[in-house]
Amino acid sequence: MINKDQVLTIVGTESIAIEQISKQLVENYNINIISTKQLSNNAYDVVIPSIEQDKIKELRKVFFQQTIDCCFQSIDNREKKILLSDMDATIIENETLDDLVKISGVTANIDETSRLAMEGKIDIRTTLSLRVNFLKNKPKSLIDQVLVGIKFHPGSKTLVQTLNAKGYITSLITGGFAPISTFVGNKLGFHNIVSNEFKFENDKFTGEYIPITGEKNSKLNYLNQLTAEKNIDKSQVVAVGDGANDLGMLTNVGLGLGYHAHEIVKEQVDNQILFNDLTTILYYLGFRQEEFILD
Repeated sequence: MINKDQVLTIVGTESIAIEQISKQLVENYNINIISTKQLSNNAYDVVIPSIEQDKIKELRKVFFQQTIDCCFQSIDNREKKILLSDMDATIIENETLDDLVKISGVTANIDETSRLAMEGKIDIRTTLSLRVNFLKNKPKSLIDQVLVGIKFHPGSKTLVQTLNAKGYITSLITGGFAPISTFVGNKLGFHNIVSNEFKFENDKFTGEYIPITGEKNSKLNYLNQLTAEKNIDKSQVVAVGDGANDLGMLTNVGLGLGYHAHEIVKEQVDNQILFNDLTTILYYLGFRQEEFILD
């Protein structure tokens, strides 16, 4: 028999007064609280009967006004086995291809081009080809400078290491490029690293690349390939990203999450992380803070 109850996970930037929130749900929204579970001082699971989408949208706004991230899921569909994660602006703060072009001395407005691509206003293949072409005849050693400047988002290593310990398959899938993606993925312990690859000649960029993930729906194709290979249903996948090229995977998994995302992702993906770090994903999956493997 299918259980129609939902689990609402709330994660605050500060400690949460669960009694106050429970009272608010009951008195203001006529929602019955079946149970609550503390995940940390600032995170709780609240099990409630299934409620209509209009009420969920209203509650999201209420929580966001209180700088509380929230996630609504079917309680029967919570268990996951795979993590798919974007890299640039998700696992790390950087947009690494943009950083590389800037270090090379190009003065074009790279940030604007990247922004338009992440908002879905420019085709991903077009913008990647444009930016990679700027690197033509530049030394391969520029990559070393980019690696030195990489800043990992808080909670990134805890997220990956904890899920690895829990038996998840963890995959970093990015529209970025090896060997930068290899450095990031290995540093955090991702099982799989899937990315585009630069072409080099005589230790210089040729201005061309191998578009492994530089096509429309590349990430969705990888999702389909991995789940088929492992015989795992897509409902057992959690995916996180911030831009338009992530939408294929975010909207076809059991739990798709926008992380400090562009507007196009906020519009099409219900569950978001707006205020907290990447460990919020662990709370959304139902893990208690004591289970985290800390950085």
